[in-house]
Amino acid sequence: MGCMAQRSPYAGKRPIGYPVIEISTANSLGDRFGDDAVSTTTVKLPVEALGDAELVRRMSKLPIDQQPFWLINWRALEAQRQNPQSFPLKPNTFIDGMMFQR
Repeated sequence: MGCMAQRSPYAGKRPIGYPVIEISTANSLGDRFGDDAVSTTTVKLPVEALGDAELVRRMSKLPIDQQPFWLINWRALEAQRQNPQSFPLKPNTFIDGMMFQR
């Protein structure tokens, strides 16, 4: 007789952390309007910049002690998003080697 772990079956079998995101390219999305020459890549900007890339560029040239907090905080959050922390699953002593044994 086997025993199931406390982890929910909806949680999956992968380590806890960020989910795996499938990367899609412009080629996989197809050409909807017949214009292949235009790049559809958007520039990542903080919400507080209200879409103004020039503002972010000018603020980035200031010394770090004169830059607004929202810009410094946004950079730190983007760095964290690029390198997420994940945790491996620990071995389960209750079911390891005992699955489906009678």
